[in-house]
Amino acid sequence: MATLTPYQQYLREVEYPERYKKLTKLEFLNPDNTVAFALDNNFKRGYGGYADSRAFIQDGSLSVSLNNGQRRKASVTFENLDGAFDYAVNKIWFGNKVRLSMGIRLQSEQDFYLSQGVFYFDDPKLELKPNSRKSSYSLVDKWAYLDGSLFGKLENTYEILNRTNIFEAMAGILRLSKFTHKETKNKAEMIDSVQPIFTSFYNNRTITINGQIVPMCLAPHTVTTSSGGAYSNVLLDLNTLLVSWIGYDETGALRVDASQEDINDMTKPVLWTFTVKGGKTTFSISESAKPTNVFNDIIVFGETLDEAMVGARATNLDPASDTNANLIGKKTYFESSNTCYSVEQCRDLTSQYLKQKTVLQKSITISCPQLFHLRENNIISVLRSDKQGGGLERHLIQSYSLPLSSSGSMSITATSTNDFPKVTVKDLDLSQGI
Repeated sequence: MATLTPYQQYLREVEYPERYKKLTKLEFLNPDNTVAFALDNNFKRGYGGYADSRAFIQDGSLSVSLNNGQRRKASVTFENLDGAFDYAVNKIWFGNKVRLSMGIRLQSEQDFYLSQGVFYFDDPKLELKPNSRKSSYSLVDKWAYLDGSLFGKLENTYEILNRTNIFEAMAGILRLSKFTHKETKNKAEMIDSVQPIFTSFYNNRTITINGQIVPMCLAPHTVTTSSGGAYSNVLLDLNTLLVSWIGYDETGALRVDASQEDINDMTKPVLWTFTVKGGKTTFSISESAKPTNVFNDIIVFGETLDEAMVGARATNLDPASDTNANLIGKKTYFESSNTCYSVEQCRDLTSQYLKQKTVLQKSITISCPQLFHLRENNIISVLRSDKQGGGLERHLIQSYSLPLSSSGSMSITATSTNDFPKVTVKDLDLSQGI
C-alpha cells in the first residue's frame, strides 16, 4: 500500500475538525524572502532568535476575494508582554514582510502548513493593561507596495513602449529599486524579488490592429502613466490589454491568469466536495441575488490606433439560463473602452463581463469548518439539497474568510457553474450602428 503524502494525509484528516489541532504561523521574512524568525499560536514557545519572547498569536482573521489588484487582507493580534513586536524601528517597521500559514498537526505528529499569503504590516495598535500587552496589526498583501498606499506615487511619467512584451514589462516593474526607482539586480532592493507567474495562454494568441496581425502579448501602443499615479496603474492597464486576472496568490507571487480560460470553469479540478457523508456534514448554505445588478446583454466598443471603431456584443440567449434575454427581456450594459484596440479584445471583454454581470449577482454563502487549501477562482462541489433533484453542483469560489484561531467557522462565497450561460458573441459593424 502506497504511503500517503502529507497533503493527502491533510485532506483525509481535515474532514474531522474535532480530531486535529489547528496551527497558525507568521514567518517574518528577510529582504531576500528567507525566514528570520516566526511566531505561532502556541503560547508555550517561540522560534529562532525570538525563542525567549513571550509573544504569540492570540487572534485574527484572513479574508480573500477575487479581484484585479489587492486580494488578501488579514488582521492579527499578538500577546506581546515583552514588547518585542511593538511598532518601532528594529522591531516591526516599514517594509517588514510576513508569510501567514495555517494547517493542522497530522496524526503522524507532523506539523503541516499551507501558505495563505505574504503581507506587509499596516495600521498598528497597542493596548496596555495590567499583565497584558497586546499588539494588533492589519496585514495587506504585496499589492500595497504597488498601489501607492505603502510605497508612494510615481515621481515621473512611466512609459511602456509600443510592442514591448507585456509580461516582461510587468516583471520589470517588480525589479525596480525601492530606493532609486530604477531597475536593480539587488534582490534586497527590489519592489518584489519573487518571480511572477504568468499564464502561457496568450503566447500564441494574436489580435488584428489596423489590419495587421500582431501577438496579443505585445503592447499595441505606448502605455503611459503620469506622475502622481502608481505602479499598480501601469500593471492594471497592461492587464486590461490582455483581459486577464492579476493579483498576488497564496505564495506571495504576482500571478496573471487568463480570464478567457475560465469562462465556463468546467475543466478545473474540484478542491473540496461538500456532501452529507463522513465528516463533511457540518455546512450550511444561504443564497442571495441582486436582480438590479444583472445584465444579460453586453456591448463593448473601442477604437483602433487609426481611430476606426471596433466592438463586440455578448448576449445570454441560453434557454437553460434563468436570466436569458428571451425569458426576462434584453437588459443591456454598454461600455466604451479606451483599452480595446481590436475586435478580439472586445470579444474577450464582453464575454468576461457577461459572466460577471449575469452570474455573479447570484451566489451562495457556505458556513463550514475551517479548510486551509481553498483558493479563489477555483472549484468546490456542493450538494444542493435546497434545489429540486438535490445533486452535486460545481461552484466557483469568489471569496472566503476564516479565523486565525482554532475556534470558529470559515465562510465561502461561491457561484454555481450551472448558472453560467452559454455566451453568444458577435462582432459589431459600427458603420451600420449597434
